[in-house]
Amino acid sequence: MDALKRRNPNLTNLWVDVLVFAGMLAVFAPGLTGLLIHEWLGLAFGVTAGVHVLLHWQWIAGITRKFFTRASWGARFNYLLNAAIFIGFTVVIFSGVMESRFVLQTFGLNPPDERTWELLHRLSADLTLFLTALHIAVHWRWIWNWVKKLRRLPRRAPGTVSQPVLAAGPVKIED
Repeated sequence: MDALKRRNPNLTNLWVDVLVFAGMLAVFAPGLTGLLIHEWLGLAFGVTAGVHVLLHWQWIAGITRKFFTRASWGARFNYLLNAAIFIGFTVVIFSGVMESRFVLQTFGLNPPDERTWELLHRLSADLTLFLTALHIAVHWRWIWNWVKKLRRLPRRAPGTVSQPVLAAGPVKIED
């Protein structure tokens, strides 16, 4: 067993969630970032959201298997909410690429002249923002508890290296 302190997956999830949320706030403010940054940041956000899904893949697979049999109503609601958010972000990203002014040109393509993609992009972005706010509200207790835990963690002085945690039992040394 590794004697070094292991990372807590909940802490990793929290930091990825914070990164996803910060990226989402930046992407949802194209007037603040400008269209060029908005488009490229939107693609980067899509990758970050994909990492978020992969970090939760075991939960997704587990609930999928027992959705109609043994899953609690809370787990089913959370699953459906997450599925709606995933679909929403997929539509937002795809429609954003389809109406892109900069990303498509990078690949030598021109956006269609239709306003349909822009309308779909705006509507799906608004709906997805609402669903994401609901997701945060549903998980608020978990988020707040982890923020409180982070505030209680001992701080290290800059430049110091953390000491390894000793194993709980005898150490077996093999030749």
